[in-house]
Amino acid sequence: MKPLFAKVGRQDKKHVSSWERLPSRKVALLPWQRLKKALLPSCRPTHHGEDANWRSVDLSAQLGYPLTLEIQGWCGSSPFAWRSISEGTIIVESCFLQAPGIPLEMLLARDDVIGEGVPSELVFLGNNVPFLRYALYQACACLTSARQLAVDCPLLLIFALDWAHRMDIEQAELAAWLSSKRARLLETIGLPGSASLARLLRRIPVTPLTNWQLDAARQCLQHPDALALLRHLTHPTLNHVWFLHRFPASWPKLLEMIGQDAPLHEIIWLQRTVLDIQRLAPNGTQLYRASDPQALQQLHDDLVERFNALSRENRGAALAMQYGDYPEAPLPGDADIVALASWDALLEEGKRMHHCIGSYAAQIAARKVFVYHMETPEVLTIALAPQGGKWGLQDARGYCNALPSEASLKAIQWWLAAYY
Repeated sequence: MKPLFAKVGRQDKKHVSSWERLPSRKVALLPWQRLKKALLPSCRPTHHGEDANWRSVDLSAQLGYPLTLEIQGWCGSSPFAWRSISEGTIIVESCFLQAPGIPLEMLLARDDVIGEGVPSELVFLGNNVPFLRYALYQACACLTSARQLAVDCPLLLIFALDWAHRMDIEQAELAAWLSSKRARLLETIGLPGSASLARLLRRIPVTPLTNWQLDAARQCLQHPDALALLRHLTHPTLNHVWFLHRFPASWPKLLEMIGQDAPLHEIIWLQRTVLDIQRLAPNGTQLYRASDPQALQQLHDDLVERFNALSRENRGAALAMQYGDYPEAPLPGDADIVALASWDALLEEGKRMHHCIGSYAAQIAARKVFVYHMETPEVLTIALAPQGGKWGLQDARGYCNALPSEASLKAIQWWLAAYY
């Protein structure tokens, strides 16, 4: 080839056309063509008749470039394996437990054949942990040990699959771990390796879980005190685990107030009510005798009334002696939202609103909380707290701790948005 190029280079210029003298022109590639070119070394053409179990979902209309996702279902030769195909070329092929970029529920909605044969108990489990649905289906379709664990101890299987997905564990290795003793499996996935924990997890039913809730549960189960409390419950639930993560200083009667179906806001209310009571009566014992949320609420209200009924004479001065000057407001108020400016104003706010904001003096002095009063669209006490380098809404309450309206919450957010 070199001699040929040299010969051409020596040709007289008058025999070379003006078009040939111009630089070579490259046609601009479309985005999907650039992606395909970048991935070309790992691409391979498809072969017709490779496997009749592949189901094809055309995503071209949604993505704006030609791309088809092929996936096998529960009954395929490689269950829930998938591959991306563009113009007859395989761009990407999945690894074990690697979900496609599209939620599995969307693929099932496009082609229900993909989900045919999935046992109903796995569908139920997948609905509770949608972020692990793909890994759950594939592991149980491929591994007998995973199917057995899904029936006998589903929460342990969820922890194990989350670990395997994060660590890129291969199918054969996961099969070996799932078949091992449960105490050893627990230790491998980062939980205390004990048979008693395995028995405890078996007693906890799986309810709807998010990724952050699974992380919170994993952290809680690391603590021996939390495990001791959970073991003594007749019917331990994930709600108990999350409450212990938020409030480790619990006791059995308190945990028994939390039902399996209790919403998150009730769990947060319970924690805040207990903290309020402990702040209002730090040496009291009545708290530990309360046996239901109604008794807890009544105790809280009685203590608030007693606290606000105390003579305010010299109380503001006493707080100033204990904590110093009242802190300056972190954010200026406006026509409807006014920052409290003194210890006396804080005590008056609690008395006027019939709640326990006056007992937050230590948190305010430490600049962990700051309090404002709102008049419009309704009368509220607003508590702000530092959140990631700025002040955000911690709580807002009306008379006797009444919840705020949506209009009031929007007004508060508009006010905060003006400063961030």
